[in-house]
Amino acid sequence: MRIKSVLSAVLIVAGLSIAGTSVANAPPYGTEQFEEWFDAGGNLVGYVHWTCDGSRETWGTRSGRLEVTRRACPQP
Repeated sequence: MRIKSVLSAVLIVAGLSIAGTSVANAPPYGTEQFEEWFDAGGNLVGYVHWTCDGSRETWGTRSGRLEVTRRACPQP
């Protein structure tokens, strides 16, 4: 029974890790994405910005509360 509990815990942690990394995928074509991380006090501690040309800009640490915002890129 103990082995089942440990195995279940490992699978849950692995699943949550995979779910957490899915946020880091580039947004759909024609949009840009902002991922902002805040600490418990509400201070910005890190961000990732996926630009309209597909490049990625990062700053700080990616831990804490995450807010993701997407918007359409301007038409050329």
